[in-house]
Amino acid sequence: MRVLPRVLSLCLCAILGVACHAPQSEPDDAPLDLAQVDAPPSPLPDAGTLPEPQPPVACGSLLPGPPLKADVTEALPGYAEELAAIDLTRVPDPFDYSAESKLTASVINYMLGRSEGKSIAHKDALQKGGIGHAVLGAAAKGTTGRIDFAFLRRGLYYFYPCSRPLPGDLTELRRRYGDYRTWPVSELPCSRPKNAPRRLYESPALGVYVAETLANGQVRETEVLFTSLRTDGQRRKEYQWALERGA
Repeated sequence: MRVLPRVLSLCLCAILGVACHAPQSEPDDAPLDLAQVDAPPSPLPDAGTLPEPQPPVACGSLLPGPPLKADVTEALPGYAEELAAIDLTRVPDPFDYSAESKLTASVINYMLGRSEGKSIAHKDALQKGGIGHAVLGAAAKGTTGRIDFAFLRRGLYYFYPCSRPLPGDLTELRRRYGDYRTWPVSELPCSRPKNAPRRLYESPALGVYVAETLANGQVRETEVLFTSLRTDGQRRKEYQWALERGA
């Protein structure tokens, strides 16, 4: 059994059109699934009295979970040092990214907590903290007037966990929101993105959706999507996108 204490969004890299034909197997050295550990029952909290959420980790800290493959862009070491050495005065103020691709502009706006936008002043970006600094850093590292998208990805990976008030593990998730296994649940015999059965727990009132992927009847991994921790509607759109593709 495997659980991802790192909070992941649902179906960001969905593989469309696959059926659940592949055999479901468990690794020999699979760690304990924290979702299966008995915990004291906790009532569903009132949405208006939830504890003030705080980012769970320091920037750059690695949460428990499967390590990134060494050849993945986000796994490249030395990001903080590279960012600190960049001269941001090379970036025009305001920074205009209207000429960037739709994908790049969307990632920038996602990092800045916006639903849309094509430019931002330095002071406004830096008010976002490290993640805004990362946007300007990627602009400074770019060539021919275009942003360095690989460096932008590294900045998103480095700063997002410490910029958003996401629970760091399932214990903290339960402390804030109650026992999600008491919520309404949907059983999917074949989730196309996972090519495996899945259980989906949901609390629209709290804006929290939990998905358990199963292998041989046991929980292989647990993913959580939050739709109430951003004000730009991005997470709710991602949830709708996941539902449309078979969760």
